[in-house]
Amino acid sequence: MKRKNGVILLTAAVLGLFGSGCGSRDAAANSAKIFYAAIESGDYYEGWASQLQEQADLKGASFDVGYAEKSVETQDAQIKSAVAGACDVLLCGLVSPETVTEIKAAAGDTPIVFINNAPEDGALEKDRYVYVASDEFMAGQYQAEYILEQFRQREEINIVILKGPKDASGAIGRTKGLKQTLKASGKKVNYVFEDHADWNNEKAQDLIELFLKTGQPVDCVAANNDDMALGAVAAFEKAGMDTGSVLFLGVDASSGGCQAIAEGRMDFTVYQPTSDQISSAVEAAKRLASGESVADMEGASEDGKYILIPFEKVDGSNVAQYQ
Repeated sequence: MKRKNGVILLTAAVLGLFGSGCGSRDAAANSAKIFYAAIESGDYYEGWASQLQEQADLKGASFDVGYAEKSVETQDAQIKSAVAGACDVLLCGLVSPETVTEIKAAAGDTPIVFINNAPEDGALEKDRYVYVASDEFMAGQYQAEYILEQFRQREEINIVILKGPKDASGAIGRTKGLKQTLKASGKKVNYVFEDHADWNNEKAQDLIELFLKTGQPVDCVAANNDDMALGAVAAFEKAGMDTGSVLFLGVDASSGGCQAIAEGRMDFTVYQPTSDQISSAVEAAKRLASGESVADMEGASEDGKYILIPFEKVDGSNVAQYQ
């Protein structure tokens, strides 16, 4: 069986739920009313909403969703509306981690399961405000370990880093894991270029095209996600550069990333177990809604603030399992 589930586009039924609170389904037949405050619409977060609804249905809970379109004010208003509609628990992808205090205030006594973007540790609280994800540091660590293995005979490595948005917890954690692991190796690491491509393929390609004009040496491109890594590959190919002598690394094990690895155009990625994260997020939401603890859930941290699902390494040797 393939390990990776494809992203399912949002059905018309879910689309009809935009910003509608937590009461559109037959509440009497469900044990919890869940509202997902998503960062924005589009395939990625609508795919999350679709899969969250599937899990909610399986667990006998109702589910509604609102898309903030990256607006802090809109997200705050949607959460207040959901709470006023007797929502039992919130799933929240923060537009910005800096607004977590305002979001908690808008939620009042309603518990929150944070997903997609992590608040600061101090904003979390056992069995009231928890974060479900994978350890972003580990994704960067896995990238660094692959780089060090491939260049084990080298004492100096020239690296390009393409990062997600400045305030995205995934970008921060993955970059930190990469840099700290490389530093601990004792090798001389030169970061010849580093910038935010905001998860975007085209922006990554534009940035790398500009970098290549400098003529600086580069041994590998480590991107915070696969789309940016593929953008880098495209820039090298467009410039007629030899991609065989450069490592290209991403995160997510997206269909495009895995295909590029199978074709030999990309070298490494990290599988983010989205389906497991979604299942755990809904389970945590149901528990918090009923006043139960998440402490005994798989992946729960000792302090009860986190539920972390492990990443998995993907390269040419095992990529077929993820396609």
